[in-house]
Amino acid sequence: MPSRLAAAVALLVVGAAADVGSTYVAISGGQYVEGSPVGAALIATFGLVPGMLVTKAAGMVLIGIPVAVAGGTRRLVATLMCAGVGVMSIATAVRNVLFVTGVWP
Repeated sequence: MPSRLAAAVALLVVGAAADVGSTYVAISGGQYVEGSPVGAALIATFGLVPGMLVTKAAGMVLIGIPVAVAGGTRRLVATLMCAGVGVMSIATAVRNVLFVTGVWP
């Protein structure tokens, strides 16, 4: 049985790949608008893939700082950072698929 940290890292990798892939398809398919103003600024500054990776890193920092300040162990902080950004990335990928299929406004 894998550790929670390994599962969280796998969730992060799958979520990031799904998010980048679905965003690429959405952008190439029409009038895609990035949902986050921060994400849009980072993508405009660094390009699609690097901007999205910087956005993911920023999200990990925003999740990790409060957990670390609250006294979480390094392993707990890393697990929550990876899992949190992974779940948000999967949710974004689902939104992108709904956008491309015309279900999302």
